[in-house]
Amino acid sequence: MDFFAVSAKAVAAVVTSSFDPSLDIPVTRDALNFSEKNRGELVVCERVEAIKEDGNEEEKEWDFEEPIDQPATNTRHTWSTEMMNEAYAFYRTGQKLRNPGKEGCRSLTSMNKKFRWLKTDQDLRTLVHYGKSGNKPTNRNEQLRLLAEALDEEVTALIDSGAEFHDYNLKEMAIALNEKKKCWPKFTSSERWIRQWKSHYRVTGRHITKIVSVKNKKDEGKIKEQVDELRAQVQQIVEEHPDIYIWNCDQTGMVKEAHGKRTLARKGVKKVVCVAQSVGATTSSITLLPIIGMDGYVKPKIFVQLGEPGGKLPKKGCYRDSTLDITFYKEVLFSGFVPPKSLLILDSWPAFKDHDAIRPCAPPNCQLFIVNIPPGGTAMCQPADISFNHQLKGIQKRLKSIILAKKIDYRVSQETIYLLKFVSQLHWCMGADRFKGFVSYGFYKGGFTTTKPAPFESPKDYMFGSGSMAACDNCSSLSCTKCPRCEKPHCFDCFWNKLHR
Repeated sequence: MDFFAVSAKAVAAVVTSSFDPSLDIPVTRDALNFSEKNRGELVVCERVEAIKEDGNEEEKEWDFEEPIDQPATNTRHTWSTEMMNEAYAFYRTGQKLRNPGKEGCRSLTSMNKKFRWLKTDQDLRTLVHYGKSGNKPTNRNEQLRLLAEALDEEVTALIDSGAEFHDYNLKEMAIALNEKKKCWPKFTSSERWIRQWKSHYRVTGRHITKIVSVKNKKDEGKIKEQVDELRAQVQQIVEEHPDIYIWNCDQTGMVKEAHGKRTLARKGVKKVVCVAQSVGATTSSITLLPIIGMDGYVKPKIFVQLGEPGGKLPKKGCYRDSTLDITFYKEVLFSGFVPPKSLLILDSWPAFKDHDAIRPCAPPNCQLFIVNIPPGGTAMCQPADISFNHQLKGIQKRLKSIILAKKIDYRVSQETIYLLKFVSQLHWCMGADRFKGFVSYGFYKGGFTTTKPAPFESPKDYMFGSGSMAACDNCSSLSCTKCPRCEKPHCFDCFWNKLHR
């Protein structure tokens, strides 16, 4: 026997009017009308009471064929395509009294008897909308999730392009995507939604650290392809010559007096002023050209180009005199230990691209291979730039902070005495055996080897970290530096001024 759901008050009204009209049960007007209309339709079964539906009764519900602005959602069940197709086909098998000349239709009561998941009028509207448009209804959260994922894809592309954008751009992008994909008609891209989206996808406001031209940004893909080709070329050379030594040279500028960008100060202070031994030295620099190897080797010699009195900045590169590159090749690069097989990874500086000028400077018994990093690829794969040079500048800033805080009479920017002494001692420290893993890491990070070095401690952390503040090994004063070679603490005067070795 088929049943359909009715309210308890409606049943009570039928029972009251049928058996004891004197009883006064508080029911609604609709319930009373229902009881009058269905008087006599109540039948008694063994365990249930129900109201039978007259199959020939004319449907009097409102027209479900009316278009709706949006498909409704059912939060209790997930409607599959098969379920909806079957229900819609049954819906169209109904009478055509309400749609002359059109397809048949059925009431919610008739549909609910066979498809219990159609519970409300809006459910039936959704089914009709699906039958006409073919758009399967989905719940609101699912639609907003799809919108959030689409916005994430666009934001990722925008970040990769280097464009500057803010919350109002996100709001505009979300609204445009919603209109394009028809995710949710009532979506407004509220501030709360934008805030939650940023939190979920880890997007936040950041300080811009570098500005590049649009042209350079567009060339990133091309540069990456060239860098990958360079890595493959190096790998091929290594496979053909397993015993080859791989070296890298990279010039770097170092200001004569380096300062950090942060210091300790009182809370609430609006202006923080720090002193310098020479303000002019903070903008004047020297050029260093170290040589490092993939096995952790650091060439004992380092090339240093000092500033010229009354000189002018060169139009290109770091050097003015074209003969300096020959001096570097003969007296630094190919002096001392030179391996029988050597691969030089050089940047795109014009002097380094002139291979014909480099080869005559090498020893006759040296089999030399030279490759050049493409312009713009230094930050991607230059081993010295990735790790080694950063530590040089970091140690210089730490040392300068110690000098000013302790009021030490040591003028770093004075080239003839202190500056060259500092560079010499610093380079000697970087060549310690304990830093071989650190030096090799630049080649691993640059993609020239797949062998990851063992865990290491960076030069700055070791020299100024735990154990650096103890009694000096020479004079018993408070130390500030731990020697990476003898592994003993030393004060500033013994280590940096008197050049502890």
